[in-house]
Amino acid sequence: MNEPTPANRPMRADAQRNYASLLKMARVAVSERGADIVLEDIARSAGVAIGTLYRHFPTRQDLLEAVFLDETNELRAHAEELASAPVPFDAFMSWLRLQMDFAARGRSMGAAIMAAKHVPGTRISAANKAMHEAGEVLLLRAQAAEQIRTDVHILDVIRLVYGIALVNERASDPDGANRMLDLVIAGIRTTPSRD
Repeated sequence: MNEPTPANRPMRADAQRNYASLLKMARVAVSERGADIVLEDIARSAGVAIGTLYRHFPTRQDLLEAVFLDETNELRAHAEELASAPVPFDAFMSWLRLQMDFAARGRSMGAAIMAAKHVPGTRISAANKAMHEAGEVLLLRAQAAEQIRTDVHILDVIRLVYGIALVNERASDPDGANRMLDLVIAGIRTTPSRD
């Protein structure tokens, strides 16, 4: 897989602005159209020429990978911020809800991106692993606080979230995914002791 924008050489300020604008517009386009993004529309929305887009992202795949990496790194950063939240359970639940939104968008990025998460050595795999590890910190804090069952594993919960996103992909009930996530949350939560 091609790597977007060489990481070894620093970009000029205008190139950094163009890259950030293209990435922002690509994230919007992916959330609306999935992998069927129109590169010319993204360039136009970012206020740059199509040649500028191709300089940063030579292929559609490069652009989709950049979107995935950006969102994955954002999820990792959110988990790291939540790691010091006063109520561990609430922090983990907040992150799970962000994870569900990401899962819904991520599925639409295409099979090649999703497959790359499982290929060791790719940037996508490394970013995905770092994001899971940051989420696991939140889970372990909630387990240490006896707010989540100790037999719950981070990958199991993330897979459940992705399953919810999958079965609700074309559902007509806009709140169905949230209700299903609430069921998962109820299932992993420890039962409050009765006084």
